[in-house]
Formats: sequence, C-alpha cells, structure tokens
Amino acid sequence: MGWGVFNIVEGVIDHHLLGIHHVHDGPDWLWWGPRVLAFGAVLLVAGWLTRGVGERSMVDGQRS
Repeated sequence: MGWGVFNIVEGVIDHHLLGIHHVHDGPDWLWWGPRVLAFGAVLLVAGWLTRGVGERSMVDGQRS
C-alpha cells in the first residue's frame, strides 16, 4: 500500500499541482501522469485487499 500511496501523493502534488517535473519527457508526456496515478491506485487497492491474509489463516497459533 505504501508505494501506491507514494505514487498517488507524489503524482498529484509534484506533477499536477506544482508542475515540478513530468513522469516522462517526450511527445507522449501527457499520458504518463494518469497512467502512473492509475498504477498507484492499483497498488493501493491490491495492498488493501491482501492486508492481513497471513493472519487470517492462523488458528490458535498454528497454520491451517
């Protein structure tokens, strides 16, 4: 989840609000920003969905 949050926060603040730099320079630079934000969202959702999976399989301290 950490990399997803980082990509979203850094992408919104540095790339869109402040315009400090682009994700990728070149002719298609406009499309890279949304793609990185979408990738960050995918990482965040994947982390959220898989959080605690190992703990749920524990029963009385024994793996089932």
